[in-house]
Amino acid sequence: MSVFDLWLPIVVGAAAVHIASTLAWTALPHHVPEWRPLPGEGELIAVLKKIAAPAGQYVFPHPKDPHPDQQAPDPNAPCQGNLIVYDKPVSMGAAIGKTLAFFFVATFVIGYLASLGLSPASTKLDVFRFVFVAGLLTHVAARFPGAFWFKRKTLLDSIDGTVYALLTAGAFVWLWPYAAA
Repeated sequence: MSVFDLWLPIVVGAAAVHIASTLAWTALPHHVPEWRPLPGEGELIAVLKKIAAPAGQYVFPHPKDPHPDQQAPDPNAPCQGNLIVYDKPVSMGAAIGKTLAFFFVATFVIGYLASLGLSPASTKLDVFRFVFVAGLLTHVAARFPGAFWFKRKTLLDSIDGTVYALLTAGAFVWLWPYAAA
């Protein structure tokens, strides 16, 4: 069996995950508490403008002194935070397009794995277990190393990812090209 035999579950699975992701971030309330305004936000923005902070990723205190003319931070001080400065506002259209492309590529790769590990004679339970686990690895497990380093909250993203894995597995179980009995 070829991955291209699975084009329909790939398309349906990716579209279902994209719709679920959109609902999770726009209509459902569970991610709202994760993002709060920073006290003194206006002052911080003013400082960033005053120092003309270029776009980039920053950690503070920085472990080494990039500017010898400035007082070096204590290299033994624990990291207190990180900050990402964008060069321009995030384009919603581009972000949505890239997210949709990611879901299609991820579901295609899951379909490719399924085409290698399963056959048309596979049972619905075998298809579900295989695709669900691949979906968990894709949408849940892959997030953890970054969260360990950059203190990203993971519980609600893990719940979302589990739903995405269930939707992907459901699409494959529903649309799998089962062998005629």
